[in-house]
Amino acid sequence: MNLPRCLLLFALLTLLPRGTSACGQTAAGARDAGGLEVAAMEGTVIADGLEGPLRLAISPTGQVLYVLRGRLGDVLAIDLAEPGKRWTAVPAMAGGRPVAIGVVDSSTLALVVRQDGAWSIRTHRLAPPGMAPDAAPAQVVALGASAADGDAVGLVVHPSRDWLAVVGLPDPLPPILRTTITGARLGAASQRRCPQTGGRPAVLTVGNSGEWGVFLKDASDRPSLVWYSSSGAQRLQTLDLAGLSVIDAASCRESGLLWVAADPAGSGDASGLWRIDAAYVDGRQVARVVAIAPAPAPTAVVCLPKGEVALAHGIDGARVVRLVPRGVGPQAGRVDGSQGKQP
Repeated sequence: MNLPRCLLLFALLTLLPRGTSACGQTAAGARDAGGLEVAAMEGTVIADGLEGPLRLAISPTGQVLYVLRGRLGDVLAIDLAEPGKRWTAVPAMAGGRPVAIGVVDSSTLALVVRQDGAWSIRTHRLAPPGMAPDAAPAQVVALGASAADGDAVGLVVHPSRDWLAVVGLPDPLPPILRTTITGARLGAASQRRCPQTGGRPAVLTVGNSGEWGVFLKDASDRPSLVWYSSSGAQRLQTLDLAGLSVIDAASCRESGLLWVAADPAGSGDASGLWRIDAAYVDGRQVARVVAIAPAPAPTAVVCLPKGEVALAHGIDGARVVRLVPRGVGPQAGRVDGSQGKQP
Protein backbone atom coordinates (compact mmCIF):
# COMPACT_ATOMS: atom_id res chain seq x y z
CA MET A 1 0.00 0.00 0.00
CA ASN A 2 1.59 3.25 -1.14
CA LEU A 3 -0.03 6.22 0.60
CA PRO A 4 2.62 8.93 1.03
CA ARG A 5 0.78 10.95 3.69
CA CYS A 6 -1.34 8.25 5.31
CA LEU A 7 -1.38 7.85 9.07
CA LEU A 8 -0.40 4.35 10.09
CA LEU A 9 -0.40 2.62 13.45
CA PHE A 10 2.79 0.61 13.77
CA ALA A 11 1.98 -2.77 15.31
CA LEU A 12 4.37 -4.13 17.88
CA LEU A 13 7.00 -6.52 16.71
CA THR A 14 6.17 -8.63 19.74
CA LEU A 15 2.56 -8.98 18.61
CA LEU A 16 2.97 -9.29 14.85
CA PRO A 17 2.34 -12.77 13.50
CA ARG A 18 4.67 -13.78 10.71
CA GLY A 19 3.56 -12.29 7.42
CA THR A 20 1.58 -9.42 8.93
CA SER A 21 1.81 -6.24 6.85
CA ALA A 22 3.11 -3.14 8.58
CA CYS A 23 3.76 0.17 6.82
CA GLY A 24 2.93 -1.43 3.50
CA GLN A 25 5.66 -4.05 3.87
CA THR A 26 5.90 -7.60 5.14
CA ALA A 27 7.28 -7.99 8.66
CA ALA A 28 8.23 -10.98 10.74
CA GLY A 29 7.51 -11.53 14.40
CA ALA A 30 10.13 -10.88 17.10
CA ARG A 31 10.37 -10.65 20.85
CA ASP A 32 11.62 -7.97 23.19
CA ALA A 33 14.97 -9.36 24.32
CA GLY A 34 14.79 -7.40 27.57
CA GLY A 35 11.27 -8.38 28.55
CA LEU A 36 9.97 -4.80 28.62
CA GLU A 37 6.48 -3.87 27.52
CA VAL A 38 6.70 -2.23 24.08
CA ALA A 39 4.24 0.44 23.02
CA ALA A 40 2.97 1.26 19.55
CA MET A 41 4.11 4.29 17.63
CA GLU A 42 2.14 6.38 15.21
CA GLY A 43 3.84 6.75 11.87
CA THR A 44 3.39 9.05 8.91
CA VAL A 45 5.05 8.21 5.59
CA ILE A 46 6.61 11.50 4.53
CA ALA A 47 8.53 10.28 1.47
CA ASP A 48 8.00 7.18 -0.64
CA GLY A 49 9.28 5.60 -3.85
CA LEU A 50 12.80 7.03 -3.46
CA GLU A 51 16.01 5.62 -4.89
CA GLY A 52 17.77 3.98 -1.94
CA PRO A 53 19.62 3.22 0.12
CA LEU A 54 18.84 6.40 2.06
CA ARG A 55 20.83 8.26 4.72
CA LEU A 56 19.32 11.03 6.84
CA ALA A 57 20.31 14.29 8.53
CA ILE A 58 18.25 17.00 10.22
CA SER A 59 18.68 20.78 10.22
CA PRO A 60 19.58 22.48 13.53
CA THR A 61 16.02 23.85 13.78
CA GLY A 62 14.50 20.44 13.12
CA GLN A 63 12.43 21.91 10.27
CA VAL A 64 14.21 20.37 7.26
CA LEU A 65 15.09 16.72 6.73
CA TYR A 66 17.97 16.01 4.34
CA VAL A 67 17.83 12.69 2.49
CA LEU A 68 20.91 11.34 0.72
CA ARG A 69 19.71 9.11 -2.11
CA GLY A 70 22.32 6.40 -2.61
CA ARG A 71 21.73 5.47 -6.23
CA LEU A 72 21.22 8.99 -7.52
CA GLY A 73 23.97 10.49 -5.36
CA ASP A 74 22.03 13.69 -4.62
CA VAL A 75 20.53 15.20 -1.46
CA LEU A 76 16.82 15.87 -1.25
CA ALA A 77 15.52 18.44 1.27
CA ILE A 78 12.05 17.91 2.77
CA ASP A 79 10.10 20.53 4.72
CA LEU A 80 8.77 18.54 7.68
CA ALA A 81 5.91 20.98 8.22
CA GLU A 82 4.80 20.37 4.64
CA PRO A 83 6.45 17.14 3.36
CA GLY A 84 5.13 17.69 -0.16
CA LYS A 85 7.47 20.68 -0.32
CA ARG A 86 10.89 19.32 -1.30
CA TRP A 87 13.86 20.46 -3.33
CA THR A 88 17.37 19.40 -4.34
CA ALA A 89 19.82 20.58 -1.68
CA VAL A 90 22.94 19.06 -3.30
CA PRO A 91 22.90 17.78 -6.89
CA ALA A 92 24.60 14.55 -7.93
CA MET A 93 28.35 14.98 -8.48
CA ALA A 94 30.23 13.72 -11.51
CA GLY A 95 32.40 10.73 -10.65
CA GLY A 96 31.84 10.92 -6.90
CA ARG A 97 29.70 8.61 -4.75
CA PRO A 98 28.45 10.13 -1.48
CA VAL A 99 27.73 7.53 1.20
CA ALA A 100 27.11 9.52 4.41
CA ILE A 101 25.66 12.90 5.36
CA GLY A 102 25.71 15.34 8.27
CA VAL A 103 24.68 18.94 9.00
CA VAL A 104 27.52 21.31 9.88
CA ASP A 105 25.27 24.32 10.45
CA SER A 106 22.03 25.80 9.13
CA SER A 107 23.60 26.60 5.77
CA THR A 108 26.19 23.82 5.30
CA LEU A 109 26.01 20.08 4.70
CA ALA A 110 28.88 17.60 4.89
CA LEU A 111 29.09 14.49 2.71
CA VAL A 112 31.54 11.59 2.88
CA VAL A 113 32.46 10.83 -0.73
CA ARG A 114 34.40 8.11 -2.51
CA GLN A 115 35.86 8.99 -5.90
CA ASP A 116 38.36 6.82 -7.78
CA GLY A 117 39.45 5.14 -4.54
CA ALA A 118 40.03 8.45 -2.72
CA TRP A 119 37.87 9.26 0.31
CA SER A 120 37.01 12.79 1.45
CA ILE A 121 34.56 14.96 3.33
CA ARG A 122 33.00 17.58 1.10
CA THR A 123 31.02 20.50 2.47
CA HIS A 124 28.27 22.15 0.44
CA ARG A 125 26.69 25.52 1.03
CA LEU A 126 22.90 25.36 0.86
CA ALA A 127 20.96 27.53 -1.55
CA PRO A 128 17.53 28.87 -0.52
CA PRO A 129 14.54 26.81 -1.71
CA GLY A 130 13.74 27.63 -5.32
CA MET A 131 17.31 28.54 -6.23
CA ALA A 132 19.66 26.21 -8.08
CA PRO A 133 22.22 24.58 -5.75
CA ASP A 134 25.92 24.70 -6.52
CA ALA A 135 27.36 21.28 -7.41
CA ALA A 136 30.88 22.40 -6.50
CA PRO A 137 31.89 21.75 -2.87
CA ALA A 138 32.83 24.65 -0.62
CA GLN A 139 35.63 22.59 0.95
CA VAL A 140 37.24 19.17 0.49
CA VAL A 141 38.99 17.42 3.40
CA ALA A 142 41.03 14.37 2.37
CA LEU A 143 40.56 11.18 4.40
CA GLY A 144 42.86 8.83 2.50
CA ALA A 145 42.63 6.10 -0.13
CA SER A 146 41.16 2.61 -0.22
CA ALA A 147 40.04 0.39 -3.07
CA ALA A 148 37.13 -1.00 -1.01
CA ASP A 149 33.60 0.34 -1.37
CA GLY A 150 32.89 1.14 2.29
CA ASP A 151 29.10 0.92 2.14
CA ALA A 152 28.75 1.12 5.94
CA VAL A 153 30.45 4.50 6.39
CA GLY A 154 28.75 6.87 8.84
CA LEU A 155 29.14 10.54 9.73
CA VAL A 156 28.22 12.03 13.13
CA VAL A 157 28.21 15.72 14.01
CA HIS A 158 28.61 16.59 17.70
CA PRO A 159 25.49 18.38 19.05
CA SER A 160 27.58 21.47 19.83
CA ARG A 161 28.69 21.41 16.16
CA ASP A 162 32.33 21.94 17.03
CA TRP A 163 33.51 18.62 15.59
CA LEU A 164 32.39 15.75 13.41
CA ALA A 165 33.60 12.18 13.03
CA VAL A 166 33.62 9.59 10.25
CA VAL A 167 33.34 5.90 11.08
CA GLY A 168 33.34 2.70 9.03
CA LEU A 169 35.97 3.67 6.47
CA PRO A 170 37.48 0.56 4.84
CA ASP A 171 41.02 -0.73 5.37
CA PRO A 172 43.69 0.56 5.40
CA LEU A 173 42.05 3.81 6.59
CA PRO A 174 41.66 4.42 10.36
CA PRO A 175 38.43 3.08 11.91
CA ILE A 176 37.45 6.54 13.21
CA LEU A 177 38.57 9.97 12.00
CA ARG A 178 37.66 13.31 13.58
CA THR A 179 37.82 16.89 12.36
CA THR A 180 37.13 20.16 14.15
CA ILE A 181 34.49 22.62 12.95
CA THR A 182 35.20 26.36 13.04
CA GLY A 183 32.25 28.26 11.68
CA ALA A 184 31.51 26.31 8.52
CA ARG A 185 35.14 25.28 7.96
CA LEU A 186 36.54 21.86 8.77
CA GLY A 187 40.02 21.16 10.06
CA ALA A 188 42.24 18.33 8.88
CA ALA A 189 41.02 14.81 9.68
CA SER A 190 42.98 12.89 12.31
CA GLN A 191 42.66 10.19 14.97
CA ARG A 192 43.31 12.73 17.73
CA ARG A 193 40.71 12.52 20.53
CA CYS A 194 39.14 9.45 18.91
CA PRO A 195 38.53 6.24 20.90
CA GLN A 196 41.04 3.47 20.30
CA THR A 197 38.49 0.70 19.95
CA GLY A 198 40.69 -2.18 18.84
CA GLY A 199 38.09 -2.97 16.15
CA ARG A 200 36.45 -1.40 13.14
CA PRO A 201 33.06 0.02 14.17
CA ALA A 202 30.55 0.99 11.50
CA VAL A 203 28.18 2.98 13.74
CA LEU A 204 28.68 5.59 16.44
CA THR A 205 26.65 8.18 18.28
CA VAL A 206 27.21 10.93 20.86
CA GLY A 207 25.66 10.75 24.34
CA ASN A 208 23.98 13.53 26.30
CA SER A 209 27.23 14.46 28.05
CA GLY A 210 29.38 14.28 24.93
CA GLU A 211 30.46 10.64 25.30
CA TRP A 212 31.27 8.53 22.26
CA GLY A 213 28.86 5.61 21.82
CA VAL A 214 30.61 3.05 19.61
CA PHE A 215 28.87 -0.05 18.26
CA LEU A 216 31.34 -2.93 17.95
CA LYS A 217 31.46 -6.70 17.53
CA ASP A 218 33.75 -8.93 19.56
CA ALA A 219 35.86 -11.84 18.34
CA SER A 220 32.78 -14.07 18.30
CA ASP A 221 30.84 -11.49 16.24
CA ARG A 222 28.60 -10.56 19.21
CA PRO A 223 27.43 -6.92 19.06
CA SER A 224 28.06 -4.52 21.93
CA LEU A 225 27.77 -0.81 22.71
CA VAL A 226 30.94 0.68 24.19
CA TRP A 227 30.88 4.15 25.75
CA TYR A 228 34.04 6.27 25.84
CA SER A 229 34.66 9.60 27.54
CA SER A 230 34.21 12.77 25.50
CA SER A 231 37.99 12.96 25.08
CA GLY A 232 37.99 9.44 23.66
CA ALA A 233 40.69 8.41 26.11
CA GLN A 234 38.72 6.41 28.69
CA ARG A 235 36.41 3.43 28.23
CA LEU A 236 33.43 3.96 30.50
CA GLN A 237 31.38 0.81 29.98
CA THR A 238 30.60 -2.04 27.61
CA LEU A 239 27.01 -3.17 27.15
CA ASP A 240 25.98 -6.40 25.45
CA LEU A 241 23.28 -5.92 22.78
CA ALA A 242 21.82 -9.43 22.82
CA GLY A 243 22.67 -10.08 19.17
CA LEU A 244 21.16 -6.84 17.85
CA SER A 245 23.06 -5.86 14.70
CA VAL A 246 22.92 -2.04 14.54
CA ILE A 247 22.87 -0.31 11.15
CA ASP A 248 22.45 3.29 12.35
CA ALA A 249 21.91 5.02 15.70
CA ALA A 250 20.51 8.28 17.01
CA SER A 251 20.90 9.49 20.59
CA CYS A 252 18.19 12.10 21.17
CA ARG A 253 19.19 14.82 23.61
CA GLU A 254 15.64 16.11 24.00
CA SER A 255 14.20 12.78 25.20
CA GLY A 256 17.37 11.09 26.45
CA LEU A 257 16.49 7.98 24.42
CA LEU A 258 18.74 5.94 22.14
CA TRP A 259 17.12 4.69 18.92
CA VAL A 260 18.68 2.31 16.41
CA ALA A 261 17.87 1.03 12.95
CA ALA A 262 18.75 -2.60 13.41
CA ASP A 263 18.59 -6.16 12.17
CA PRO A 264 18.61 -8.77 14.97
CA ALA A 265 21.58 -11.09 14.42
CA GLY A 266 21.63 -9.98 10.79
CA SER A 267 18.62 -12.18 10.05
CA GLY A 268 16.29 -9.56 8.58
CA ASP A 269 13.37 -11.30 10.33
CA ALA A 270 12.66 -8.46 12.76
CA SER A 271 14.48 -5.53 11.23
CA GLY A 272 13.26 -2.00 11.84
CA LEU A 273 13.33 0.54 14.67
CA TRP A 274 14.54 -0.56 18.11
CA ARG A 275 15.16 1.29 21.36
CA ILE A 276 18.09 0.60 23.67
CA ASP A 277 17.15 1.15 27.31
CA ALA A 278 19.22 1.24 30.48
CA ALA A 279 18.43 -1.23 33.23
CA TYR A 280 20.11 -2.52 36.38
CA VAL A 281 20.49 -6.23 37.08
CA ASP A 282 22.16 -7.27 40.34
CA GLY A 283 23.45 -3.72 40.77
CA ARG A 284 25.08 -3.65 37.36
CA GLN A 285 23.97 -1.58 34.40
CA VAL A 286 22.90 -3.52 31.32
CA ALA A 287 21.31 -2.63 27.99
CA ARG A 288 17.86 -3.87 27.07
CA VAL A 289 16.98 -3.89 23.38
CA VAL A 290 13.31 -3.17 22.73
CA ALA A 291 11.52 -3.86 19.44
CA ILE A 292 9.49 -0.82 18.40
CA ALA A 293 8.41 -0.75 14.73
CA PRO A 294 8.99 -3.27 11.93
CA ALA A 295 10.49 -2.04 8.67
CA PRO A 296 12.39 -4.12 6.10
CA ALA A 297 15.93 -3.09 5.18
CA PRO A 298 16.32 -0.12 7.57
CA THR A 299 19.17 2.18 6.56
CA ALA A 300 19.03 5.30 8.77
CA VAL A 301 17.45 6.85 11.84
CA VAL A 302 17.54 10.46 13.04
CA CYS A 303 16.06 12.40 15.97
CA LEU A 304 13.37 14.99 15.32
CA PRO A 305 11.94 17.64 17.68
CA LYS A 306 9.42 16.70 20.41
CA GLY A 307 10.84 13.21 20.85
CA GLU A 308 9.91 12.08 17.35
CA VAL A 309 12.08 9.91 15.10
CA ALA A 310 12.55 9.57 11.34
CA LEU A 311 13.37 6.12 9.97
CA ALA A 312 14.48 5.34 6.41
CA HIS A 313 14.08 1.84 5.04
CA GLY A 314 14.03 -0.07 1.77
CA ILE A 315 16.23 -0.03 -1.32
CA ASP A 316 13.85 -0.15 -4.30
CA GLY A 317 11.06 2.30 -3.60
CA ALA A 318 12.64 3.36 -0.32
CA ARG A 319 10.65 5.45 2.12
CA VAL A 320 11.06 7.75 5.10
CA VAL A 321 8.63 7.44 8.01
CA ARG A 322 8.08 9.92 10.81
CA LEU A 323 7.40 8.12 14.11
CA VAL A 324 5.72 9.52 17.20
CA PRO A 325 6.19 7.55 20.46
CA ARG A 326 2.95 6.78 22.28
CA GLY A 327 3.32 5.68 25.90
CA VAL A 328 6.56 3.76 26.09
CA GLY A 329 5.41 1.52 28.96
CA PRO A 330 7.94 1.36 31.83
CA GLN A 331 10.08 4.46 32.04
CA ALA A 332 12.93 4.07 29.58
CA GLY A 333 16.34 4.70 31.05
CA ARG A 334 19.11 6.69 29.47
CA VAL A 335 21.91 4.60 28.01
CA ASP A 336 25.13 6.56 27.93
CA GLY A 337 28.50 6.80 29.59
CA SER A 338 27.22 9.16 32.28
CA GLN A 339 25.69 6.19 34.11
CA GLY A 340 29.10 5.19 35.40
CA LYS A 341 31.98 2.93 34.58
CA GLN A 342 31.75 -0.77 34.08
CA PRO A 343 34.12 -2.81 36.24
